[in-house]
Amino acid sequence: MAQPVPEYDLKAAFVYNFAVFTEWPQDIANENGALNICIHPASPLRQPLLALRDRQVKGRRIAIQGLNAVDGARRCHVVVLGALDRDRATQIRKILAGASVLTISDDEDVSRDGAMIALSSDANRVVFDIDTRLAKQSRLAFSSKLLRLARSVQ
Repeated sequence: MAQPVPEYDLKAAFVYNFAVFTEWPQDIANENGALNICIHPASPLRQPLLALRDRQVKGRRIAIQGLNAVDGARRCHVVVLGALDRDRATQIRKILAGASVLTISDDEDVSRDGAMIALSSDANRVVFDIDTRLAKQSRLAFSSKLLRLARSVQ
């Protein structure tokens, strides 16, 4: 019998696929260098995300960066927020206003504060909801494949 995949390993796979199925504006898409995925250094999701290092998204190597200071969020392409970010989520959102940075959260409180993709568990499954309005404000678009897989799309 197959072993169940640990929740955070599964969430890391979702984060990777969200990056794969997100379209950045041409000026960002044409940048050289790594695709920076940023996360709180003490997040339980950080270790599984580190396994993604050196994988590629649209020809760019993935780099996992610690999001120590709030103002560091602007150097990211993807910001993953969780319970450890509750006190600074609003500040991060303000810093990223209008920036083409994909925001993902696996914490309900943080998701309500403006994450484009909200990850959650439902009946022992990882599900996600997408806010396309927030994505459009940041000049991001999601593939129709990703939108079809979402539990809800706003």
